Amino acid sequence: MIGFWAGCSAPHREFDLDSYHSSIDQRFIARFYHEEALRYRQQADEADTRAEMYERMFGSGSDWVSGARLLAQSYRLAADDRERLANEHLQAGGIAKPSATSLRPQAAERTP
Repeated sequence: MIGFWAGCSAPHREFDLDSYHSSIDQRFIARFYHEEALRYRQQADEADTRAEMYERMFGSGSDWVSGARLLAQSYRLAADDRERLANEHLQAGGIAKPSATSLRPQAAERTP
């Protein structure tokens, strides 16, 4: 039980993800949004795969199929929004529009 409480009381670094202030690391915020976009795109692909499976199981007119497709569409819209936010933060920091690789965390920054 002590380990649990000790873990909860550890200090952590907070970022205001809505701030475009120059004192805040805009590249870090942009990377955060880009990584979220990648996760949303992966979830969209997974929802598409489920929709295909549901279509084979229940037919193309099934609510399961249309629900999975709507979910995939929603994830893609959220990913587009996160990409837009990433680009806005890069522009606010005076950084050119990124390539996909420039926002990916370096090996030392990744957590297992």
